[in-house]
Amino acid sequence: MKKNLVVILAFAVLYFVYFNYEGQTGQVEDSAFEAVIITKVVDGDTVYSDKGEKIRIIGINAPEVGEELLSEESMDFAKKHLLNKEVYIEKDVEVLDQYDRILAYIWIDKPENLSYESIKNLNYSAMSLSVGLSRTYTFEPNVKYERDFKRAQREARDLEIGMWEVSEEGTTRGNELR
Repeated sequence: MKKNLVVILAFAVLYFVYFNYEGQTGQVEDSAFEAVIITKVVDGDTVYSDKGEKIRIIGINAPEVGEELLSEESMDFAKKHLLNKEVYIEKDVEVLDQYDRILAYIWIDKPENLSYESIKNLNYSAMSLSVGLSRTYTFEPNVKYERDFKRAQREARDLEIGMWEVSEEGTTRGNELR
C-alpha cells in the first residue's frame, strides 16, 4: 500500500512539473552575454554588428522584405529596438548556420533572471513574437527558449495581432502551430 502511494505521489509531482512548466527559468551567467552594437538591420531576423558579423537571430522567422505581408513593419520593429544600440548576444549550441552567419539570441538588456516576463520583455525574439511580427522558427540543438517563444507566439495569436490579424496561418513560414 505504501509503495503504491509513493508511486502515485511521484507520478503526480512529475505530471504537475511537466504540464505547468512555462519555459526557461533560472539564473543568468554574465559570461554568456557579449555586448555588440547593431549597425545594420537586413530584415526582422537578420542584423549586422559593429564587429562586421552577420547575425541570424535564433528562434524566429520574420516576413521576407518585399515578398510577404508585414515585412516592412517587422524590419521597422527591428530598427526601432536594435539599430545603433548596444545589445547583448547570447549563443546557443550551434554558433554558425549554413551561410556562415552567427546564430545568436539578442537581448535588449541583460536579464537578471530567466523568467518568462524577463524573456518576453528583453529578448528580441520573444518581443517580436509577442507583437505578431515573426513566427517561431527553432531547430535542434538551438532551442534554449523554444517554450517561451511558443508561448509568446500563442499569446499574439490568441489576441489576433500582427500577422495573426491577417491570417490564422501567419504571413511567413515557421514551426508547426500548436
